[in-house]
Amino acid sequence: MSFDEAISRLDRQAAAYELNILVWGPGKDSGEHFEKRQKIRREINKCFYNADIRFSEDLDLTESLPGIDELDYSAQELWHLAACDICIVLDTSIGAGEEIAYYIRSQHAHKLLILTHEKYKLSTNFPAALRKHQNQLFYDDQQYDSCNLVERVLTRVKTVALGKLIGMRI
Repeated sequence: MSFDEAISRLDRQAAAYELNILVWGPGKDSGEHFEKRQKIRREINKCFYNADIRFSEDLDLTESLPGIDELDYSAQELWHLAACDICIVLDTSIGAGEEIAYYIRSQHAHKLLILTHEKYKLSTNFPAALRKHQNQLFYDDQQYDSCNLVERVLTRVKTVALGKLIGMRI
């Protein structure tokens, strides 16, 4: 079997892997950014047909964890992050930025894939310092508008699936 055939086989196996994927980002009132978040979920769903892809607002923990609704939002989000294999964060809203800042130092930080506009690539402020050594993809306006960014996200999700398939944490 050639390398190309082996890569193709692994690609098919990764796409079939059962993943829990969380997509954080702007909410329904955010217009185009929420639409982009929805598009990211749809495109991932096309590629990973066995994946369970959710927004936090889609997850209701009250049946499985009675009293969870009495805990603060960060505790509920911790359950979501711990249960997912990868969390794609569309870093275009204050809420997403706060989620990144809160969980970036946790043992689940490796699950975050942070999508950030390239204009922040050389920033030296506190939020940039927090994100600096994390899984971060920078995009430009053209990539965002045309959704070429999603192809890069899909490659990262495939790599996470492959890692799980072969027993490695990616």
